[in-house]
Amino acid sequence: MRPGRTAYALILGLLCTACGGAAGKRQTPHSDQAAGGAFRTIRLEEEFFDEGATDTIRFGRMHSGEVAQLQFRIANYTERSTAIRSYERNCGCTSLEYSQEPISPGASRQVAISFDSRGTRGWQLKTVEIHLAGGHKPLKLFVEAEIE
Repeated sequence: MRPGRTAYALILGLLCTACGGAAGKRQTPHSDQAAGGAFRTIRLEEEFFDEGATDTIRFGRMHSGEVAQLQFRIANYTERSTAIRSYERNCGCTSLEYSQEPISPGASRQVAISFDSRGTRGWQLKTVEIHLAGGHKPLKLFVEAEIE
């Protein structure tokens, strides 16, 4: 197998890692805040509506059984309003909490993403696709966590 194909197969295998459902749930608030207390912001630029965008959310190290939540903002740096319509995930271990209210040009909206580590161990890579009004492609988030 060629090196490029090997890397592709490895990444594909990691994305397809199944979620477990072991008992025992512990809630841990993780904070994705920058210095000064400001939440991390994902900026939507004009090209997003045609090309989509990607970003990575890192939960860091967690213990198996923890449920962690990070807060971030989606900022609209375009000249048109948008809103979160829906989201898709490749695993039931991730979820989003968000408002469907429009995000006006120059405004931002807070979003919370949760990761449930029950039944998992090792490095986890999940995907969440956020579909916004007016966008032809989604905002694709890669969600990473290291489960001990």
